[in-house]
Amino acid sequence: MEKLPNQTDSQDLMHIRHTIQSMEMPVDSFSDKIMNRLEEKNRRSSKTKRMKKTLVAVSTAAALGAGIIGSGFVSPAMAESLENIPLVSNVFKLAGDLGLRTAHEKGLITEGNQSDTQDGITISVPQVMYDGTRVSMAIHRKAPGLTSYLNGSHVNTDGEVILEPEGAKGTIQRVDLFMNGKPLTHLTEFAHQINVGWGPGVNKDSAVLSFSDLSNQGLGDPAFPEQFDLTMKLTLEGVNDPFTINVPVKKSTNNNIVLSPGMTKEFDHIRVTLEKAELTPITTRVSIVEDGTSSEIPKKYKRDDKTTILQLGYDVFDDHGTRLELLGGQGNDERPERYTYNDFIYEPFKVTPKSFTIKPFLYVYKDKNENHSEPVKEYIKELEMTIPVAK
Repeated sequence: MEKLPNQTDSQDLMHIRHTIQSMEMPVDSFSDKIMNRLEEKNRRSSKTKRMKKTLVAVSTAAALGAGIIGSGFVSPAMAESLENIPLVSNVFKLAGDLGLRTAHEKGLITEGNQSDTQDGITISVPQVMYDGTRVSMAIHRKAPGLTSYLNGSHVNTDGEVILEPEGAKGTIQRVDLFMNGKPLTHLTEFAHQINVGWGPGVNKDSAVLSFSDLSNQGLGDPAFPEQFDLTMKLTLEGVNDPFTINVPVKKSTNNNIVLSPGMTKEFDHIRVTLEKAELTPITTRVSIVEDGTSSEIPKKYKRDDKTTILQLGYDVFDDHGTRLELLGGQGNDERPERYTYNDFIYEPFKVTPKSFTIKPFLYVYKDKNENHSEPVKEYIKELEMTIPVAK
């Protein structure tokens, strides 16, 4: 089974260049330079074997939290304000994406103090958020004398992402998750496993970990229940034994808007179908199925002639033209018909819209010399979909 192009990871590189951090994929590029940087950046992320790796769930706001607060690049006024804020209990408020900040403001998070200590280092989970679409956990490390960033990277004052050296003690190496005692990650080759992503917190000793279920992957996997017991086994570089923390998880939102329009658009022998959209106060989740099986599809949509996977990205806009920030996603092409099932996570709409629009795009280079130009989005109007929202 071929590897699904890492759409969300590659958009991450684009926002590193343009702002600080987020994700999508440049088309017709896939240059060694881009791929090498992405692979290096995500070298510690959990890998799937059969399920294709397409996940990292870090927002621009989270990167700003690590880059500005965590780096010490803080104005005197901000420093004075931060002195009065307990950082451990405000990771979502200070370093989360728009949805996590909203969850904190509306009291839609669970506070806790579950922890474990190994080798003189204590890991705790002070905050948990679950809205039915994604689970996010604030991770805090108490490690006197350690200078490494728990997340494995940080943003310096020039806006550059700096990776910790390979093997830097105290950085996240691996995360194993168990729901009600049953494993969700690092399963056998033929099992479907959850992808876990982690990103910066408010300082070097914090991180935000996120994951979603596989219910939108077309493989029959169930959605997460509204309440469950989660066990996290977190392995740090340089520490022999994993940190084991049990976390009760409960859905914090009611009346999520779930749409199943089954809307399909066709162009250039491509079929794109919106299977499902779920709107919560914290997250916008969109499930899109791509049919890239036609041999007549133009080359610009694929990285080679053998694949059925399309190099499309998707922007979501509200009814006033405001674009939602993409946070992450996952996907697979395992079904017999070889369609690609994409499950994307975006920030929430600030106000429930009357409708929203999904705009597929390609990344293209205007300059033939890829090393000296930035790819730009080329929207494909023929594949756009506008979906009404009934309140």
